[in-house]
Amino acid sequence: MKELTIGAVLFGAVMTCSAQTNQELQRKIAEQAATIERQQQRIELLERELTPARVGTDTTASAAPQDAAADSNRALERALVRERAVLLSSGSAEVEPNFVASHSSGDGGFRRTSFGPGVTLRVGLPKRWQAEASLPYVFEEIRIGSQKTRSDGVGDLSVAASHQIITESDKLPSVIGGLSYQAATGRNTSYENGPLVALGGGFPSLQAYVSANKRVDPLVFFGSLSATRFQARDKDAGRVRPGNIYGLRFGTALATAPATSLRAAFSINVLDKTRINGARVPTDDVNAFLELGGSAVLTADTAIDILFAAGLTRNTPDFRLMVSVPTRF
Repeated sequence: MKELTIGAVLFGAVMTCSAQTNQELQRKIAEQAATIERQQQRIELLERELTPARVGTDTTASAAPQDAAADSNRALERALVRERAVLLSSGSAEVEPNFVASHSSGDGGFRRTSFGPGVTLRVGLPKRWQAEASLPYVFEEIRIGSQKTRSDGVGDLSVAASHQIITESDKLPSVIGGLSYQAATGRNTSYENGPLVALGGGFPSLQAYVSANKRVDPLVFFGSLSATRFQARDKDAGRVRPGNIYGLRFGTALATAPATSLRAAFSINVLDKTRINGARVPTDDVNAFLELGGSAVLTADTAIDILFAAGLTRNTPDFRLMVSVPTRF
């Protein structure tokens, strides 16, 4: 009987210890679970602080490669917008302050140097349309032999509307067509008596153009055709209508890095004969440029673009340099 009593006591002690051990284990498990939950909450809080735009959004896996592709071509895309090979998306706008300098020389001791600031505004419209307007201010010096004329003023105001006709696919290039009107707001004394001033073209004009581009990574090939018709005006020399201009331009652009791109282009313009009182007058009929340019993204909204053009024919400016800083909003 004594042995049974001792056994019962030992069994009770063992059960008590076992119950205490189970309670201690459960308590430790609960503490670890609470610790893990606090760590997860801390991690979520840090993610919210670091990436607030991504928390609470339904983001699909397929969107990431598209965003990465757009980012990798951002400098190239900026350059192609200036080439009228890519249009702004609907609702976006771009303001482009720019500076242009050029120098021309010709027969008879003719020299013309011009420079000045300008501004261009582009707006993306619905249904794949884009509107554009630009206005320069020009300082110039013209030398003809021993005579020298200096002048400055507003240049020619131009407005344009472009529409994307075909979206690029595996087989087809992107195709954009448009119309551009240039007003004769810049003073021009060509065909008039007195010192020569050429702040603008002197004649209103309407231009139709079509451009195309095709991506062949890492290059983009682009080209355009244009036709410009001038409105006749009465001058001291009589009724003058400059000849139509037919232009061809083609080139290629390279994305050298996500934030930089380079491009090269060749342009040629064929000019009809100018008419004075209906009679044709001798005029040069071809001019051509070789262009080299580069673009770099400075911030998320701002880029810088530099374009240098060298004249290849006698009646073309010797060189032209354009620096622009397009900013989007």
